[in-house]
Amino acid sequence: MKYVAVSLVTATAVAVGGFAFVAVPRLLSTESTSTVGSTGAVSRAEVEKQVRENYSVPLIQEKPKSVSCAGGLKPRQRDSVECTVTSENGKRQQIMVSVTKAKGNSVSYDYAVLEN
Repeated sequence: MKYVAVSLVTATAVAVGGFAFVAVPRLLSTESTSTVGSTGAVSRAEVEKQVRENYSVPLIQEKPKSVSCAGGLKPRQRDSVECTVTSENGKRQQIMVSVTKAKGNSVSYDYAVLEN
């Protein structure tokens, strides 16, 4: 699989009838932050909950119907887990949830769409 990099600050300029419009797409939500549990990691259930609450299906901007992840996240930079996000209409999308920052018991992570 290859990763599709998504920038949250990318802007697109479009000229229509002599006017320029700048669109800043919100393809993916901002990162999530969780606390490390007693197992020394962010649990699978917590990762799935955060993805359900904070991830929007790109371009549609709808919350997912369900999320299933392969596991939890260890509190170390670049640790990751693959998840399947299912939209209300049943469309499935693979995403990678990756740790962006780990400090003490706090772990921040973000999402990237996987391309088959």
